[in-house]
Amino acid sequence: MITTKLPVRFVDCDAMGHVNNAVYYTYFEEGKREIFRWFTPSMDLSDWRVIVASTHCDYIQEINYDEEITVYTWISTISRSSFDVEHAIAGPSGNWHARGRVTLIGYDYKNKKVMPLTEAIKGILKQHQDAPEGVPALRQIRIAEEIN
Repeated sequence: MITTKLPVRFVDCDAMGHVNNAVYYTYFEEGKREIFRWFTPSMDLSDWRVIVASTHCDYIQEINYDEEITVYTWISTISRSSFDVEHAIAGPSGNWHARGRVTLIGYDYKNKKVMPLTEAIKGILKQHQDAPEGVPALRQIRIAEEIN
């Protein structure tokens, strides 16, 4: 598991007085910084080796300006060429603000094609599969079912 502490900046907040929903994805992105470095140690964007396939965020409780949040990041599943990264954001008192998941794919930008994950990368990913204690589960709501 990767732990990232971040301050909530004034610019992160919207007219409602709390962190804007889109900023949660920025917080998740910061939590993935170390993962990006595993794929591209130089962090050179011309040598980037992963691409986002899917994202999801469950909003649990608003985040307010001037809090310090902790983003917990871990790997939940690993496949041939993709893997799921899960996130949880907690406030200073340990209360949960959000849960998220992103599916990343090994990708060759030059040839525009999916690349299988190497065994070395899979080994690193497997070392980071522990979730934080007490983390809420992701919601699995199907919108179409809710409407009917």
